[in-house]
Amino acid sequence: MPSANPILIDVRMPIRTPRLLIRPKQFGDGAATAAAVAETWDSLHEWMRWAENLEFFTPENMEIRVRHVMASFLLRESFELIGIEIASGEPVVWCGLHDIDWQAGQCDTGFWVRKSAQSRGLATEACNALVRYAFGVLDMRRVGLTHSSGNEASRRITEKLGFTLEGVQRSAALLPGGRFADRLLYARIDTDGLPPLEVTWARPTNGGS
Repeated sequence: MPSANPILIDVRMPIRTPRLLIRPKQFGDGAATAAAVAETWDSLHEWMRWAENLEFFTPENMEIRVRHVMASFLLRESFELIGIEIASGEPVVWCGLHDIDWQAGQCDTGFWVRKSAQSRGLATEACNALVRYAFGVLDMRRVGLTHSSGNEASRRITEKLGFTLEGVQRSAALLPGGRFADRLLYARIDTDGLPPLEVTWARPTNGGS
């Protein structure tokens, strides 16, 4: 089990995969995030509840949000991460672990990929790595993932990674424009059957193993 106080947990980042370096958000990420949101707006506005008004997503507002989530990361409340493509040095995947219940050993994961980097399997690679990290480093017992009905791209990734469909919450997903869709609930309770992936993370900084 992790430490009784989550603030003391050694999160051992960044995470590396063959194509990605996945790290916590940091000072200066606001401008890149704003640019990626603008580039990917059509699909984000279709499926992401938070993607309601593009005018809100300025570099300044995104930098303010970055600094809030940096604090949440330090408090171990949520891990909002960015996947940097190693070959180009460009941020391409926004992902993370949220709704963390340290006592129960449960969390959810999610992701989106900027438009110019889609259809290359980067979301699958990032999510695979985060699932392995959640079980292997954070000692989670359950990792959940949800998506709205009709979001076929997310469905394909979820099923490719071997998540089990646990149920459907009817009309539970609020989408931009006041639309509603069913919410599909998936989870994994271990890493068995995940597609093979070479993934590593930073060594402990507190003398642990």
